[in-house]
Amino acid sequence: MIACAVVTSPQRAFGPLEHSFSGWEAAALAIGRPAVELAAAGPAATPVTMSNHSHVENWFELLTRPLWGLAAAKDAVPEAVWASLAESLARSLDPADDWYVGDMVHPSQRCVEAAAVGWGLALAPEKLWDPLAPKAKDNVSTWLSAAYRTDVADTNWHYFPVFAGHGLDRIGVARDKSIATAHLERMGEFQIGGSVFEDGEGGRVDYYNPFAFHTYALLHYRLCGDDRYVEAASGFAKKFRSWFASDGAAVPYGRSLGYRFAQGSLWGALAAANVEAVPWAEAAGFARRHLDWWWDKPILDPEGRLTVGYAYPNDALVEQYLTAGSPWWATKLFAGLLAGEQHPFWTTEAAEPAPVVEPHKAARAVHIRDTGGNVTRLNGQAWRPKMRGGQETYAKFAYSSLAGFSHSVAGPGLECAVPDGALMLSEDGRHWRGREDSEDGAIDDKGVLTVAWQPWEDVTVTTSLEAAVDGWHARVHVIETERELYTGEGGWCVPLDGHVADSGEGKASVLSQGIRSRIVDAGDGREASLIEPMPGTHLYWPSTVLPVLRGVLVPGKHVLKSLIYIGTELLALESG
Repeated sequence: MIACAVVTSPQRAFGPLEHSFSGWEAAALAIGRPAVELAAAGPAATPVTMSNHSHVENWFELLTRPLWGLAAAKDAVPEAVWASLAESLARSLDPADDWYVGDMVHPSQRCVEAAAVGWGLALAPEKLWDPLAPKAKDNVSTWLSAAYRTDVADTNWHYFPVFAGHGLDRIGVARDKSIATAHLERMGEFQIGGSVFEDGEGGRVDYYNPFAFHTYALLHYRLCGDDRYVEAASGFAKKFRSWFASDGAAVPYGRSLGYRFAQGSLWGALAAANVEAVPWAEAAGFARRHLDWWWDKPILDPEGRLTVGYAYPNDALVEQYLTAGSPWWATKLFAGLLAGEQHPFWTTEAAEPAPVVEPHKAARAVHIRDTGGNVTRLNGQAWRPKMRGGQETYAKFAYSSLAGFSHSVAGPGLECAVPDGALMLSEDGRHWRGREDSEDGAIDDKGVLTVAWQPWEDVTVTTSLEAAVDGWHARVHVIETERELYTGEGGWCVPLDGHVADSGEGKASVLSQGIRSRIVDAGDGREASLIEPMPGTHLYWPSTVLPVLRGVLVPGKHVLKSLIYIGTELLALESG
């Protein structure tokens, strides 16, 4: 057992993170073993979390997802952990056992975890396969073969039977390879240019590109030498550098943020595949700093297990499909261990990132790393209505690595709507509406992003966004309305505890814990103030304060202009 007191972060639970091959082996084990130990107690011991899956499927996630990291670190994983995994896996795939996860039906969450089983068997058959009794081997091969043949959701899920097939190959079970070929060819049809895949027809471009499409392409290449999508992964990595702040934070955006440091898995996958898409010093730096950023966040329960949430435990901020086992997708980051300890990914000195303005038209976004090292994402994509919280995770105009973002909650007032990174409109000043459906934003040659949206049939808004490397970004909203409207526009949230605020004359500013947030009305007539959003709405901090601008529009045409700043206090002094 891992010795673990009542702690909240990997730093406190497992000690400092050592950025070496052996240090990351230890980290992979530290993160993975608590899940294995809980899973070994069976489905009844798994915490109940809100999910649209059955409880036994939730438990199966807890059992299998740590394999993405443990298999890459297999030589550092104690035999007792492997024995527990093998025994639990055998029981989970035995139709006569109370722990049986169930038959493969379509659509089935079980197919997702079949990829982890296939990955584990492909890399560590001597740990997971060889110890099994003949009957257990028959059960595993039968179940995994069914997973290989099953239909899947028409998204990145097409990779899951492919990895089940890799496991079948490693344990000597015959399969029809045309099935995997068809899945891989379908993946190619999701390419939309710019080294980007859409996640199913009409899907958004988000972290599923780096931690699913491109990571799987590289790991697939590692296992079998099929390089059909390696060039796309390499091209995306060059753009992906701008998604990361100099302190290691990835700018939070889109769904499945509860998978936490899976955000950085592409960097490890490049090393595993030995594909130098960016200099190894850069890939190593992004990977190391990213895990560092997470290592001191309060993301563990008292037993050292990953919790549901983002920078702290909060299952109100995740989608309907996340479970107690879901966060172990994060262990894909440890795939870099497959490169071996003499690889430059481990031996090189990490390079530091510089300020950059990076338009990426295929991703409908512009990423700006400012002189303080923080990243702002200007966002041209619309909401994702099928996902819980889809408006907040996809349809805000701007997202920040330093300030995160907030989810709205039911209730009256801007305190519930929480318009950080957004403009909200209301007919009564109590119930607020932001951008939902819209065409994808257009990015011009200067990196200015423009989005047209229509919150009501008789209201049209055209929003233009532009950011600079001094921590500021500008928003211009051209609004044509046939009805009277209240407006509420937010800057960035900062922690409530210890904040010092100043507002008036069309400006509002707040400093808290070294982070400065400002909003300025660059037009005229809007009132500046600060609000305290509902607790538990923010990804980073349980309680926050937010600078906002408010106004009232009569029917007609209006132009609202605002300047928004986020940065450390030092950068704020330098920027004036």
